[in-house]
Amino acid sequence: MSECHKIVVLDAISIPEEFAFPKPAFACDMVFYKTTSYEEIVDRCKDAFIIATNKCKLDKNILDKLPKVKLICELATGYNNIDIDYCKEKGIAVTNIQGYSTNSVAEHAIAMMLTLARSFMKTRDAMKDGVWVNAPSFCLMPGGSISDLNNKTLTIIGNGAIGKRIAEIAKVFNMKVLKAEHRGVSNVREGYTEFTHALKEADFISCNCPLNEKTLNLITKDEIALMKKSVIIINNARGGVVNENDLVNALLNEDIYGAASDVASIEPLPQDHVFTKVLKHDRFLLTPHQAWMSYDCLTELLRQFKENMDDFVLGKSTRRIV
Repeated sequence: MSECHKIVVLDAISIPEEFAFPKPAFACDMVFYKTTSYEEIVDRCKDAFIIATNKCKLDKNILDKLPKVKLICELATGYNNIDIDYCKEKGIAVTNIQGYSTNSVAEHAIAMMLTLARSFMKTRDAMKDGVWVNAPSFCLMPGGSISDLNNKTLTIIGNGAIGKRIAEIAKVFNMKVLKAEHRGVSNVREGYTEFTHALKEADFISCNCPLNEKTLNLITKDEIALMKKSVIIINNARGGVVNENDLVNALLNEDIYGAASDVASIEPLPQDHVFTKVLKHDRFLLTPHQAWMSYDCLTELLRQFKENMDDFVLGKSTRRIV
């Protein structure tokens, strides 16, 4: 009789309830917790063979108390919540989910660009108030000016899979696409544009890079000062990539035309977060970290999660970080 492995999912709330977690091919006991605080992890995982999480912090302090854990399944692509060095030291395998959200996040960015460029939010509010009912003209512009993507310049910061897909879609709209070189780099790679020049030329900026020491506060008031006042900034990377205070001030002072974000430096958004000052602003669009949550993405995420577990038990190294 095969051994029954215990699997603990620490933050199942990150997957909508209509998407059922798949059961592995091997004998197992799966335990689900909607949310788990840092202090609850050890007690809940003391007998776990596999831990699955999206955002729970699994550091040395936690993992040192969980000698039975052999595999950590990150239910996302980023794994900065896991102490990778310690996992290597202790022989704990780590897998993640790869390539599942590229199209969804790219489409989300383009949708944000269109929403702001075409003043959809202000137009929607005016239409809800009945502005077109018995109006004196068959055509109105209640949202103010409308801008096309055609012939506009899009600067992409972060030319990974998502950045490349955004570029592909943008070119269908006949946009000029610039790939921004890393900030402060003097030797610009072929096909890239020097960072500050890329900011100056942009009508739209899409941030898609990972958050690390080099990209923290990549866009601040200093970088914004280089940009056109008509620029629209899209951040679907991580909250810390764009300085949120500087972004809000720029929007309120009309130093930029508009901004959109699917991320924040603290998630979920606390009541005193600076973004709460502009939640009703008709040129600011904030979505709750949902760019990756299309039906297709979630289906693929769960498929990879099952495959990662099954292959680990079979001795295969599928999507292994460690």
